[in-house]
Amino acid sequence: MSRALLLSTLSLMITGLAAAQSSTRAHMEACTEWKREGGHIGTRNDCNRPVAIKFMAYDGSHVLEADVPPGGWFDSGVVDGSIEGYLFTVCPVGYVPSLRFSLENAAPIADSLYNCLPLNKPDA
Repeated sequence: MSRALLLSTLSLMITGLAAAQSSTRAHMEACTEWKREGGHIGTRNDCNRPVAIKFMAYDGSHVLEADVPPGGWFDSGVVDGSIEGYLFTVCPVGYVPSLRFSLENAAPIADSLYNCLPLNKPDA
C-alpha cells in the first residue's frame, strides 16, 4: 500500500513540475532590432504577436514599459547618444521577465539569461 502511495505522490509531483514549466515562455528579443528613429532609441516588433518591452537606461534615469503590437514601434523617448547604455527585456504580452528588472540584474539581463513568466504568477 505504501508503494502505491509513493508512486501516486511522485506522479503528482512530476505532473505539477511539468505544468509549472509549461507556463514559462522564452523571451522574444529576436523580434526586436534596436536602432535610432527620429533621434530616439527604439525598436520595432517584427514578430506576429504583441510583446511587452521593459527598458531602462543604465543610469536609471529612464524606465519605460509598454506593450507593442506586431509591426509597432517602441520609442524609449531617449535621445540617441544621451545615455551610456540601456537594458531591456522582451516577453509575450501577459508575461514578465523571470529576473527582477533592475540594475542589479543588468548583467544577466544583458546576456539574455531570463525567461518569461505569467504576469499573474505570485513570484513573478
